[in-house]
Amino acid sequence: MLVEWFEVKNNIYACLEIGCAEARMMVCNIRQERLYVLSQQSVVATGIENGNVVNVNQIVEKLKLLKANVEADLKQDIQNVLLAVPSVECRIDNVANSLELDPNQPISHANIKQLFRDIINQPTYHDQVAINIVPRAFVVDDKNAIQNPLGIIGKQLILHAQKVTASASLVYNLINIAELAGFRIADIVLGSVAETMYALTSEQLKKGACHVNIGKDMTTITVVHSGKVVSSVSLSTGGQDVTQHISDAFKVDEQTAEMLKLNFGRIYHESTAPEIIYADDLDGQFVCVTRQMLTDIITSRYEAILKVVKQYLIENCYKHDQMQYIFTGGASEIEGFNLLAKAIFAQEVTVFTPSMLGARSAKYVKLIGMATFIHEMSLLTGQKSNIIDFDQYANVIPDSPLSMVESISTEVTPKTKGHDRTFMDHKLENSGVLVRIFDMIFDEKVE
Repeated sequence: MLVEWFEVKNNIYACLEIGCAEARMMVCNIRQERLYVLSQQSVVATGIENGNVVNVNQIVEKLKLLKANVEADLKQDIQNVLLAVPSVECRIDNVANSLELDPNQPISHANIKQLFRDIINQPTYHDQVAINIVPRAFVVDDKNAIQNPLGIIGKQLILHAQKVTASASLVYNLINIAELAGFRIADIVLGSVAETMYALTSEQLKKGACHVNIGKDMTTITVVHSGKVVSSVSLSTGGQDVTQHISDAFKVDEQTAEMLKLNFGRIYHESTAPEIIYADDLDGQFVCVTRQMLTDIITSRYEAILKVVKQYLIENCYKHDQMQYIFTGGASEIEGFNLLAKAIFAQEVTVFTPSMLGARSAKYVKLIGMATFIHEMSLLTGQKSNIIDFDQYANVIPDSPLSMVESISTEVTPKTKGHDRTFMDHKLENSGVLVRIFDMIFDEKVE
């Protein structure tokens, strides 16, 4: 027997990432510490280069299409979204703030909200704008650091945190195009930080790790140690470099090169016999591509990308040989990637992918990380997020239950009648993973 959806508190988040290759959106529900994917859609992005808006009209039209696709899937309008900000000219500073308390009243959501607000309102460096506050520990009356101070009585509350800021012009341009496409922005999130916290284990966060997201135009490197995000930077290299080299080597257009990469691309493959995967007569010149020829080019370009990552770590004096490496981004899922990365970094590496149905790809880690990050913050501040209208799915006949298989295969529309169950039951096949950021982003050993 399925538990009625409305018996459990729902927290609905719509997350929007405007990438160079794709604009992606995911709507999810976090309830009982599990994440359920309600809808995820993507469209090819144009008008974005290296995280910056270069053509407003092009990207706005793409975002309008993305919004329409998600709303058609949900069968209702999206009320507001969380917007991902790329790691371009961002800063991460260690901060602390204190608040005098009423010794006769327990610490409330409002107290914590005030601490966050005071840090957000502090002056920022140059043209930066505050994006997120990442709490690490709370201290009440100079006693031991604690993870969650709600309900405790004391005279003073101190917050140790990290303040994340980014380029104001970049942030406002992204907000502008999202609003022009019809979205309302509920909050903004530095995508790399949220993604890192979701992808890494608590042990990796403590001992030190390097999270790498290989995108189309950018590869983002986020370094953590002792529970802190040490740095997050985006370098101008990515999957497009691989596509461009395939195009140049075989004298084919980029669309064909991308097709070859996606359909036949692999690393460290040695053919026992020449296998032709593409042949064409282009402008009187015969072009023939074998699997081994393609593999050699892809392997060399991925090797170059990974060496750029390693060189960055060396130049910035990070102990690259003592940290673990976790990769996300669609480009990291190519066959043989682990073997090449292991050879470059001289250790085992992990390509992290979500475990829930509907989003089992490394390119969705950022969206899921955004939702779980904001959800954990909402637990501290007492906020609740519902970006869709549950009342549209309220007409349920409780005495005519359907099996899980029947409910999944039934096409459900708003204001259901007859034997249809709720839209949320229709989506229950998209079960998720335990939300665990809350146990990791706080450092209870802060002095």
